Amino acid sequence: MGNVTSHYGSEGSDGIVDRILAAIPGADPAGKLAAAQLYPFDQFHGRELTATQEHAARLAPSPTDRILDIGSGIGGPARFLASAYGCEVDGIDLTPAFVAASSRLTALSGLADKVRFHQADATKLPFGDSTFDAAICFYVGMNIENKASVIDEAWRVLKPRGRLIWTEAVLAGGEPYYPMPWAVSAATSHLADREKLKTLFVDAGFRIDEIVDETGEHVELALKRANSGIVPSPAQQQANEVVMGAEFLQRRRNYIRSLSDGKLASLAVIVSKPA
Repeated sequence: MGNVTSHYGSEGSDGIVDRILAAIPGADPAGKLAAAQLYPFDQFHGRELTATQEHAARLAPSPTDRILDIGSGIGGPARFLASAYGCEVDGIDLTPAFVAASSRLTALSGLADKVRFHQADATKLPFGDSTFDAAICFYVGMNIENKASVIDEAWRVLKPRGRLIWTEAVLAGGEPYYPMPWAVSAATSHLADREKLKTLFVDAGFRIDEIVDETGEHVELALKRANSGIVPSPAQQQANEVVMGAEFLQRRRNYIRSLSDGKLASLAVIVSKPA
């Protein structure tokens, strides 16, 4: 996993949670929150809440389903799935501060009975074979050097007919502009191209159901925000920087520029485990 834990979670879990709570108007650190109050601050992946909603709709889990979130960060997508669909979710992340923060935010949201978080290495998942009905992995792959092992593990813990939605930035035409949201330089960034990523899923035994190129949607959203003058509040920007690293806005601009210039593409890979 490289230097993931040093890149993310530079503050302790209390610092992360306190910054996020400070960004929510009227939030009481000792009180209860609706999961939706956190959505502007806890969806740290490409296209944020919009992408979470779209990919969750693709899975359309039932209340009896159990979902795995690989690289769960501070728990936004996991809480969304549980709140919107009533399913159970297990999130795993390598960064201790994220696991602690996601657990605290989930308790404040009243979802601790449905959502659990574990500090774990995605190449060695702490679950038995055929445990989960579906899995998600949102914008984590760029930090994963050994993608094959993580994809193999996802295949192992999914039930037959289980689906996985994996989103990732991939190489499309040269090195991107660093620093990026996930890495300060190419030395700590583990990018693959589209064909390599596709091959990894096929080699693991997955069936490719669909590959969606979301590059245009990412760029369009960024341009819409820029043209409308929408900028993060100081508290929201601080929350972003705590989770995504210092100079978050510059990192985000470099990412969008890399997409616009054709150096990167953003893909959603939807695969399933055969019966």
